Amino acid sequence: MSTNDLQYGTDSPRRTRSRKTRFFLLGAAFVSILATSSSFSLSTSALQLPGPAATPPPHYTGPERTARPDVIGYHGQATRTNVLSSAWASGFATAWTLPAQDDSLLPAQLITEGSTLYTLTYGSGAEAVATVSAYDVSGAEPVVQWSTTGPKPSRIRAEAFPSSVSTQDAILLSDIIVDRSTGEQTQAPWGFDLPMGVAGGVLVTCDTFSSCSGWSRDSGEWTTLWTTQTSPQRRMGLTHTALTKPTTAVIGTGADTAVVVPVDEAHHAPQIINPATGALTTLGDAPSTSIPFASRLTLASDGLLVAGEKETIAYNTAGQVVGTFAAGWELDKFPTTDRDLPSVADLGAFLTQGNARWTSGALERTYSKDDNGYLLSLTLSNGKNLTLNPGESFRETRGGAGWSVTQVRASSDGKALYIQGYSENLTDSFFFNAEDPMTYVSQDLNEATNFVWVYDDLLVGARSGSVIAFTPDRK
Repeated sequence: MSTNDLQYGTDSPRRTRSRKTRFFLLGAAFVSILATSSSFSLSTSALQLPGPAATPPPHYTGPERTARPDVIGYHGQATRTNVLSSAWASGFATAWTLPAQDDSLLPAQLITEGSTLYTLTYGSGAEAVATVSAYDVSGAEPVVQWSTTGPKPSRIRAEAFPSSVSTQDAILLSDIIVDRSTGEQTQAPWGFDLPMGVAGGVLVTCDTFSSCSGWSRDSGEWTTLWTTQTSPQRRMGLTHTALTKPTTAVIGTGADTAVVVPVDEAHHAPQIINPATGALTTLGDAPSTSIPFASRLTLASDGLLVAGEKETIAYNTAGQVVGTFAAGWELDKFPTTDRDLPSVADLGAFLTQGNARWTSGALERTYSKDDNGYLLSLTLSNGKNLTLNPGESFRETRGGAGWSVTQVRASSDGKALYIQGYSENLTDSFFFNAEDPMTYVSQDLNEATNFVWVYDDLLVGARSGSVIAFTPDRK
């Protein structure tokens, strides 16, 4: 897609010019979520599905329109149901932009809670201190609440998971504790450890080497409750599939709660920890050295699933096997990544029957000889099916034998569809009108990363030197 071929506000859309053909293809199913993959950063795990052995000949694509470049402010509904608003079917535009630290080596990290957007940036070199700012984004333009600069962090993790953990009065950003009301920053007592989640009043941190610890806070002081040795861990935290979109490593509720350890899953079996006692449970066996793929972890509301080459094993939070499904790494469809975490049973039904009953629907890429190319098929939870012929930009980033995505969202009525990350272009994003086919694209959207959904109709991302928000085009 040419960045010089802007078009907007027209009744007769025309296709944007082709982008240069990509030469690096993702050739294995689910490769973008592997711990050993160098092609994809781990803050946004991806799914990859198989395709035909041979690339089909080109064919006519659906209509495409580039988002208008002017800033329109946010004038949406300010509601968050975790389901895409159908208003995106009309296209999108830039709502507003915020300046970010120019000398930062990384795009801003974004956190959203209610109508508040938190941005985290680091300086560079000897001045790599953290700047955290809070904005009220419920109005047409963001309103700054506070902005603070804190102590130099002991370690900067570019894209770790979890990226942050929230308590009742603080946000935990690696080894920095940020007061949510004032922005005051203090150094955390756990040093290099990565906060994994809070369960039953216990914060679990893992050092991303070989141990995890439990912490409690009483009278303003943090105290270590236990420390447990684990298998070797991943330096950037937990990796997981995009079948679900967890925010922390905590699974289960109440007494039936566990925390998933960020184990180096390419060489070791998955592990979970009881947050109350620190007891460690290993799930199954280490992956075979004869298979060049790691286990795929999917976090559920009441357990987790471990996918191998040909089957997936489900565990509860006590580490007991509760199901085995005849589905491995390769899938022919995947669910929209909205709403709450599904249960193990829901995920099992999806893997074996294709029924994504917990979310708005499921998407698959089909091949049609009649159309001489790929189509997108969206099946809603209510049974309604829509077939979409994507625009040229989407097709040209599809890769060859496979395709992969970071997230998919669909409105409940099927009018609007959103896809982030396709094939090797894991930051490219697209909005679609699925009923009156149209593909909406934007270079600004493609340049953004670290996306957060503030509302159903407000998507915010970060890029070098700025934070940018997108909203449905209400022209």
